[in-house]
Amino acid sequence: MLGDTVQKPTYLIIKNTEGSWTDLSRWLIRGGAATDARWFYRDATDETWHGAIDERLLFIEAVKDHFNLEVTRGSSDATVNSYASDMNVFIKWVDKNTVPLSLNEEILEAAFFRYDEYNYLRAWGKKEIKPISAYRAVFRLSQVFSNILNRAPHEQFKYFSRVIKSYHAPRKTSVSPAAEKQHLGNSQILGHYCVDIANAITIKAIYDRLPITVVTLKPDGATQTIEMPLGLVNMLNHKEKQTSNRAKAICSPTNTLNKWRGSLIRLRLLAEFVIFVYQTGMNVSQILKIERKGFTYKLQGNSDWLVSQRKGRKQGPVKFTIYKQYKEQFKSLIAFIDHFYPDIPYLFPLAYKSSKNKGTLNYSRLKRLVERDGVPWIPPRITRNTRANFLDRMIGDPNISAEMSQHAKETFGKNYERPSQQRAMTALTHFWNKKPFSLINSGCDGQPEPTVDKPTDVISPNCINESGCLWCKSHRDIESEDYVWSLASFRHLKLIEAAQPIKREVPADLVVTRLTEKLEAFKNLNVQSNQWAEEAFIRIEEGSYHPTWKNIINFWEPA
Repeated sequence: MLGDTVQKPTYLIIKNTEGSWTDLSRWLIRGGAATDARWFYRDATDETWHGAIDERLLFIEAVKDHFNLEVTRGSSDATVNSYASDMNVFIKWVDKNTVPLSLNEEILEAAFFRYDEYNYLRAWGKKEIKPISAYRAVFRLSQVFSNILNRAPHEQFKYFSRVIKSYHAPRKTSVSPAAEKQHLGNSQILGHYCVDIANAITIKAIYDRLPITVVTLKPDGATQTIEMPLGLVNMLNHKEKQTSNRAKAICSPTNTLNKWRGSLIRLRLLAEFVIFVYQTGMNVSQILKIERKGFTYKLQGNSDWLVSQRKGRKQGPVKFTIYKQYKEQFKSLIAFIDHFYPDIPYLFPLAYKSSKNKGTLNYSRLKRLVERDGVPWIPPRITRNTRANFLDRMIGDPNISAEMSQHAKETFGKNYERPSQQRAMTALTHFWNKKPFSLINSGCDGQPEPTVDKPTDVISPNCINESGCLWCKSHRDIESEDYVWSLASFRHLKLIEAAQPIKREVPADLVVTRLTEKLEAFKNLNVQSNQWAEEAFIRIEEGSYHPTWKNIINFWEPA
């Protein structure tokens, strides 16, 4: 038994990830989840491990195995960290309320539903937290618990959670042409401002006389002269002469760095980071992991460069598109970082290890300067959405704009594309000229005819009921990732239906079996189709459904 030893277990660590949070052994100790992992392991003694709760050991081992599987599947450190963080909050609650916790299914189920009710009351009863916060905490926990208990798809915890049933995601609201122009205008003002800052903070300027002066534009289009760094400028203008004189001495040219010149280096990196998001549409987590080496450039058309680099996590290429004019600025950025951070391999050495794992960044230094100069601040996560929407509206081709935003068009549509009145008015004039060939995105010649193996309980093939495609001679499976994703999403929908006490025209279990056979066939067809199937399963697990099915799935899941 663990409690009879004085040794810390060393096998409860998430593989291939860094940080003290990856060591889950602290969850064996009551109160371990409530203490920062760094300080817990620093202060733990042999006596600490005498208090290990043996009943939790198998549960924590199973959780660790689940996280290891996520790492093997290719989940990012930020994703695994978010799941571990939610689990840590849960165990902190367990400790505080003396709730039994073990791998026993009845005990774990009781703990989950008590926690589910606790979050429901906080969100919908006491209004202490937002419903989205309760939903995220409970949903992620339900995924982990369902997996470690090997629950059947229709018996997963999420289908019985009061929080998940009560939460309804807000609908995306349409964006008027005036609002689109205003948002785009603010983004352009911020972008131009960041370019002016980045161009002014050169290697020479860092060592030269301070403060650095730069001419930039105000939001109204007029020019303004600004000075950096902000803290030193405030000292120079201080009412106490002693403070201002000390600041003047700091301003003299030098061959060494101090905190003021170091702040300018970070300021340029933050400004360049915003510019890079504008250029590529990549997210924070992706950008922070790019290393500063091995870039190749390939001209695309007359206006863009396709930049490629090997990607460590999936051993595949990182690819992003930049405007043609940005290439020299990008090379200048690399030279700037090579000078000041020769021993750090990353393109943007801005985040601590823990922040990089979480995909977060502190913009406070840039935000203070922006606020002083009256420039609108738009976080990069919004900036990349604005860029994607702008490209989609200007180009009119979601395949092109989605590729430039580092996403498949389905993901782009789900997460980033906002309804646009301007786009909708144009689209409506073309809608009725289009005719779908298949209800489940397969190949079809539009002539329904039953196959010889059609079960008697299944309706005859038709072009009205989706399941009618599955036993139709005209149905043609397509070797594509999109089609496999559609099959997996359709199967997930039928599993939900199977758990509902509602009689269906087509028996859900027969449809699930048919779709399972098709997905298994893709898994065994070749290496590429196997990857499509595995990726589809991961997407379904993460709640990312094919656009053909996502609305009806989202309707049924919280019901």
